[in-house]
Amino acid sequence: MGTDSWKGHVNGVLYGIQFDRVLDDSVVTRVVNGVTAGHYPGDRTATRDALDQALRSSGSLNDQAETHHSEDELRSFFRRLAAALSTPSPS
Repeated sequence: MGTDSWKGHVNGVLYGIQFDRVLDDSVVTRVVNGVTAGHYPGDRTATRDALDQALRSSGSLNDQAETHHSEDELRSFFRRLAAALSTPSPS
């Protein structure tokens, strides 16, 4: 994945969570289910790879979508989301 190409994936997720007050496990599950169902750009692997790249970035993850969540909240959420996307989906 090229430089900053992860932003499209991240912005898709941010758009989907922008109205969630708390980024808890139910939001992680909802986004994982949405990625699996094709409601977000990319499949599970592409989304996880984009999240991993985003988390390695030193820049703001929220610079384009501008949700009300803090950088620390987003990074914690993206770590949990990436871990959940790494777990094989139930057959």
